[in-house]
Amino acid sequence: MRILAALVSSALVLLLVKAYLTVDHSSADAAPHVETLENAAGTFRLELELSFDAGPDRFSENLSGASSVTVRFAGNVLYQTDKPVAAGQKIEIADVGDVIAGRNEFLIEATPQSPGPPLFAKASIYSSEQHEPIAERFVWAPVGSALLSGVANFSTTADSPPSAGETP
Repeated sequence: MRILAALVSSALVLLLVKAYLTVDHSSADAAPHVETLENAAGTFRLELELSFDAGPDRFSENLSGASSVTVRFAGNVLYQTDKPVAAGQKIEIADVGDVIAGRNEFLIEATPQSPGPPLFAKASIYSSEQHEPIAERFVWAPVGSALLSGVANFSTTADSPPSAGETP
């Protein structure tokens, strides 16, 4: 009887895992979700928060030029530091500038001090008129990665501004 119960529970677990992977796989194939911000004419700021302690890459060829966190936007470096950044510490980048009507991308790169659990960074975009974020994005890196690197996408429209949380 115990063997039968073990087989049934094992089959049930495998079935649930298969169902989860099927649902998760279909959402991974979808295009990245891009929220629409108020409008391109406003002033925006970006806040970045890491889930891990970041520091300069100790194995870099150029130790004096190794950065712990870098944020790029429209081909320009918005923020870069070679000092350690603690997990949960907020990095605020005021007046992002050059936000255009359409798709805007922020490239986020951070070097973990010690690889371990899954790494992520939360990027929140704010309008100068609001205290709550208009949109938030997460950039993920696999377990044991030596670098978190990814793009946070935001979209703006020059037309009628949507309300917070509205998607195109």
